[in-house]
Amino acid sequence: MAKRLAAAGAALALLALAAYALIPADPTGAAPEGRRIAVETTPIGRGTLVDRREFPGSLEAAAEFTVAPKVGGRVEAMLADIGDRVARGDVVVRLDDAEYRQAVTQAEAELAVARAQRREARSNRTLAERRLERVRRLRERGIAAASELDEAETEAAAQTAATAVAEAQVTRARAALEAAQVRLGYTRIAADWPGAGEARVVGERLVDTGDTVAANTAMLTILDIRRLKAVIRVPEDVYAGVAPGQQAEVRASALPGRVFPATVARIAPRFDTDSRQARVELTVDNPERALVPGMFVQVAVAAGRVEDAPLLPATALVERGGRTGVFVLAPEADTARFVPVDVALRADGRAALAAPGDLDGDVVVLGQNQLEDGTAVVRADTDDGDA
Repeated sequence: MAKRLAAAGAALALLALAAYALIPADPTGAAPEGRRIAVETTPIGRGTLVDRREFPGSLEAAAEFTVAPKVGGRVEAMLADIGDRVARGDVVVRLDDAEYRQAVTQAEAELAVARAQRREARSNRTLAERRLERVRRLRERGIAAASELDEAETEAAAQTAATAVAEAQVTRARAALEAAQVRLGYTRIAADWPGAGEARVVGERLVDTGDTVAANTAMLTILDIRRLKAVIRVPEDVYAGVAPGQQAEVRASALPGRVFPATVARIAPRFDTDSRQARVELTVDNPERALVPGMFVQVAVAAGRVEDAPLLPATALVERGGRTGVFVLAPEADTARFVPVDVALRADGRAALAAPGDLDGDVVVLGQNQLEDGTAVVRADTDDGDA
């Protein structure tokens, strides 16, 4: 019986509290004479409050490499297709190389001719030098004429010059052969991207076998999707609270129930003039390759954070005399005291206080709209024990 009476008493107290809450406050803020305001209170907590906001965004590849030939030609074979994994250095496209092989053969023949001409020039120079030496000895003995010596010297100089020309021709022919070999090598188009990562995936194929392409024609796109880039746009009131290195969470509607950790990587230093929003890029690890570029995602990022601060329900905050504050009810007290406070952050129905003031007691969370400093109150949640 005692427990039933206690339950009935608690129910009546709550009904009375609801009735009090519906009674308009006196214009002066004072409670009617002889009546106490029924209130509910809660202790002031302490901890960390984070203002988490969600923004729609999309995923992009962290790196994208376009495969394009350095020479033109007919596509002989496509060795990679959409979704295929390729390693650095893998040949992914092969062009018809008949013309380039012919160019190599011709360059090899020209080099052989140049080398033969060089051997002939060297031989002629040797003969001219020997003749010059012989004429000089004869001239010293007075047998050869001066004109004969002049002729031998001229011939030796000419053969030396001819040898130099032959050497240059060999160098030129060798360079032409090397260039032809390089162009031949260009018909084997490899996936050789800059930066880190030894394996990537083909994201798009732009040509087919049999197509004739010019130099620098895009043929394949190769993506690095082990790590993706989430792109969102944030308004001005959130911009100041976002910083590089800040942690975030990414969710994709295509993968319900899964949360992917992300990190703020870059923040644009300007706002779009039309939307008044700034671009924010986040790095998302994707080791399982569950996420793919182009997906729409929801990104949860902290727009503000306060640590080790007094926490209380945001509904406890009221305005009195142009100041924001709370009504505090000290233990065993029967009057509410208004305490001005500075709010550092509001989020998830709670408020973190920057300057808590004198908060010795519990804060009023129901009935506070009818209170003024010093108003007589009664706790609706007071337990008077069993009857």
